[in-house]
Amino acid sequence: MELLLKIDGKGRILIPANIRKKMGLEHLVKVRIEDNKLIIEPVRDPIETLTRAVIRGSRDIEEEISSLRVISEKEGLKRIRERWS
Repeated sequence: MELLLKIDGKGRILIPANIRKKMGLEHLVKVRIEDNKLIIEPVRDPIETLTRAVIRGSRDIEEEISSLRVISEKEGLKRIRERWS
């Protein structure tokens, strides 16, 4: 899918609702530049993720917590490297 989107005077881009829903973009996104392209990825709220797991009766909460811990550690290390590089 390819779209042309307008950038307003404040530098904002409006992402259509159907695209946001399809991509799972909610309140927070991660943006990076790669090969002169803007990459936008959804960021899941870890508390919300655990809450959903509990509500839907995830069989292995420990696995969910472990997975979120690994993701958090990777993101933390990445931010440290970016800040001190």
